[in-house]
Amino acid sequence: MIFVKWMKLMVVLGICGIGLSGCRTQKTEPTTKTPTTQQSTSHKQRQAAAQGQRIVVMVNGQRLPAQLNRSSAARALTKRLPLTVKFRDYAGLPEKVADLDRGLPTKGMPSGHAGTKGAIGYWSPEQRLVFYWGTESYYEGIHIIGQFDQQRAQKAVRHMGNQVTVRLQKVK
Repeated sequence: MIFVKWMKLMVVLGICGIGLSGCRTQKTEPTTKTPTTQQSTSHKQRQAAAQGQRIVVMVNGQRLPAQLNRSSAARALTKRLPLTVKFRDYAGLPEKVADLDRGLPTKGMPSGHAGTKGAIGYWSPEQRLVFYWGTESYYEGIHIIGQFDQQRAQKAVRHMGNQVTVRLQKVK
C-alpha cells in the first residue's frame, strides 16, 4: 500500500517536473525596454519633473533660493510671479502658511502628500502656500510644488516670525 502511494506521488511529481522543465527552457525575445532602460528613463523623468522654475524667496531680507517643480499647481503659481504674500504660523505645526487670492489647479497631482523639511506646498482646500520647516504627516489636499535649495531655508522659515511679508520671484 505504501509502495503504491509512493509510486503515485513519483508519477505526479514527474509529470509536474516535465511540465515545469518545458517552461524553464522556453526562450523569450527580449523587449525593447530592459529594466536598466526603464530605470534610467524613470530617473530622467524624475529629474525633468524636479527641474522646474528657479525662484528666490525673500524673507526678512534673506534670499532663499528654491525651485518649483513642473506640476500644474507650480506652473500656475509661476505665472503669478512676482508675488508678495503674508506668511504666518499655523496651529503649532512645523510649517508657515500664506493665503492666496485664488486657487491653483491640481490636475495630474497626487491627492495628498506629507510635508517634508524644506518643501514648498500648496494646501488646496484653503488655497494656501505652505513652507515646511519640519516634517508633517500625510494629508489629503497637500500638494508639493517645490523645494528650497539650501538647509538654511528651514531655519529661516522656522524663525521668520508671524504675519511676515514674503516675496517670491522668478530667477532669470
